[in-house]
Amino acid sequence: MLKFNYEDFLSRKTYDQINYIKTFEHSIIESESKNRIKPKKINDKLVFAAADHNARMINEYKGNKIGLSNRHEYLSRLTRMLLSDEIDGVEAAPDVIEDLLILNYLSKKNSNIDFLNNKLIIGTVNRGGLKNTVWEMDDMCTCFTVDRIAKLNLDGVKFMLRINPDDELSKNTVRYCAETVNQAEKYDLPVFIETLFVRNKDNGYVMSVDTENLVKAVGVVSALGCTSSQKWLEVPINEEYGVVTNATTCSILVVPDEVKDEPIEVIEEYIAQIGANSNVRGILLGRNIMFNETDPFYMAHSIAKVWHYSISAEEAYKESLNEKTSIIYKIKEIL
Repeated sequence: MLKFNYEDFLSRKTYDQINYIKTFEHSIIESESKNRIKPKKINDKLVFAAADHNARMINEYKGNKIGLSNRHEYLSRLTRMLLSDEIDGVEAAPDVIEDLLILNYLSKKNSNIDFLNNKLIIGTVNRGGLKNTVWEMDDMCTCFTVDRIAKLNLDGVKFMLRINPDDELSKNTVRYCAETVNQAEKYDLPVFIETLFVRNKDNGYVMSVDTENLVKAVGVVSALGCTSSQKWLEVPINEEYGVVTNATTCSILVVPDEVKDEPIEVIEEYIAQIGANSNVRGILLGRNIMFNETDPFYMAHSIAKVWHYSISAEEAYKESLNEKTSIIYKIKEIL
């Protein structure tokens, strides 16, 4: 198994520069974002890295209560994934996106490698429904504003809508999200909506992925706001995904279960819904890819190759391991 040492890939010296630039040279963030090379069009099969966990107090990974909390490791693994030309972009909160812009500036300066070249950067808006708080269903817009996303020259707006018929606070989030769609429409920005149905449980909330509830959630989100064009729904997997995705004409990004560990098994889990419906147009790469024991580059690269080229998991993984380019292997020379 290909192990990954995050400190070898992203040196402590480079990591420490992020803080200095944020504090004393923050105009670099604006210039890097303004001048970056954006994709000429959105791919019809998108593979995104999801990186907005910590903003909602989601820090646990596989039993470790703070497994996602080491920002040095988090950024190292995320950047490693984004080195793949097959990864279309990233969804993240403001702090992570600004960190990536700074790292991209340093990468170009130190090694002439622009890892954000032609990537879509999607800004997360609502993270105020902090996990395990009494107001969790009141998922306020506490991160990016749509105005800031437009000012930073980003490519789209992401938010999460959890429909909870047991909690009155959920109605506030419906309103926030509808308003966000309306604001994004003014800037002609696409929106990416994490679409969930949840119910109250004794010690919190449980996500429901049965077909009836997912179909209802998809119907609500499709109609949310003043337009349904340029709307991408991020919908969790279930066993009747064709039925669920047939409930809308909006494009769908798959949200996997993330229960596997071995590389080929993980890849197969992430590609299982290709072809479920013609509007299923990609997938989100979450914690199980970024923090997998093996090198996250190969996992992400392989999954994206399957989505983009319709090859098998085994073939994609084999090809990824054989692509011995300087960008992939000279990790200590990048950052």
